[in-house]
Amino acid sequence: MLYLASQFVWFLAAAFVLGLVMGWIGHDGGKLRLFGGGAGWLAALWALGAGLTWLQIVNGAPATWIETALLFSAVYVAGCVAAALLRGTRSAGEAAVAAAPAEAVPAAVPAAALPPVEGEVTIPGERPAGLAAARAGKPDDLKLIKGVAEQNEAKLHALGIWHFEQIAAWTPRNVEWVGSYLAFPGRIEREDWVGQSKQLAAGSGDAEVPKPAEAAIDKPAA
Repeated sequence: MLYLASQFVWFLAAAFVLGLVMGWIGHDGGKLRLFGGGAGWLAALWALGAGLTWLQIVNGAPATWIETALLFSAVYVAGCVAAALLRGTRSAGEAAVAAAPAEAVPAAVPAAALPPVEGEVTIPGERPAGLAAARAGKPDDLKLIKGVAEQNEAKLHALGIWHFEQIAAWTPRNVEWVGSYLAFPGRIEREDWVGQSKQLAAGSGDAEVPKPAEAAIDKPAA
């Protein structure tokens, strides 16, 4: 049989590749069954043919044809098994990835559950809901909002405001509360923080630049 293999090496390689293709197509990624169903009968026929030739019960040209068929069938089946094993490994990896828990994303926390700020109950309006921490630990650069400087950004973080989309969702009562908390009522509306945040959250970066008199400062407006 080794002589036959040396004579038909390229044909055997083609048989192995064909087995890989058929094994990949035919295997569903489940447990590999080598001896179930028709595979058992094929294995029995292969063993019978091998016994007939190796025990020299069949000789001459018929034996050569039987050994050639046995060789090609063995290589083809080896390709099928290799493809099934590869596909089973890949399916197991994909299943493990699918079963892995998704990264926890902080959910919005009601204002009442966040640490209170000084004089909170006396501030008119309604404190907006916040986040206990920035999503994925990556806060947006709130200083991109015209009118927000470093000190005010820190104050917004203290309120649980980390992302443009949070400011974009503020209601008029939220705007009133934050404006009073930052000690410049009316300025948030005038500089349109909500509108700017909607544009920044959408990635447009086309927020309107305020007039010089309204440039970002941390002290209350006169």
